[in-house]
Amino acid sequence: MIHLLSYNSDLTAVVAYNDTMAAGAISVLNENNINVPKQFSIIGFDDMPIARYLIPKLTTIRYPIDLMATYAANLALSLVDNRINTPIHTQFNPTLVRRFSTEPCD
Repeated sequence: MIHLLSYNSDLTAVVAYNDTMAAGAISVLNENNINVPKQFSIIGFDDMPIARYLIPKLTTIRYPIDLMATYAANLALSLVDNRINTPIHTQFNPTLVRRFSTEPCD
């Protein structure tokens, strides 16, 4: 995180690959006296349980994992039974879970 900031001092936010990486970024920023979210905003992905217990609580993106897994299993079974002959395009919509790790940039 500090390496990233050393390349771009105008950086005010990061969207992390997942909530675990976002937690690490928050830790590094806190160790370097950079206030989250006043000076720097962070968003994670996955809405893991850790997101609710960080200080500040992590804003994150939640995917409908249960729905996606059920769909994938049903699709796999349909392919095995040769019930599907054409490609299927499906869209799953993520949800923004607003917590306290982001603020508007000044």
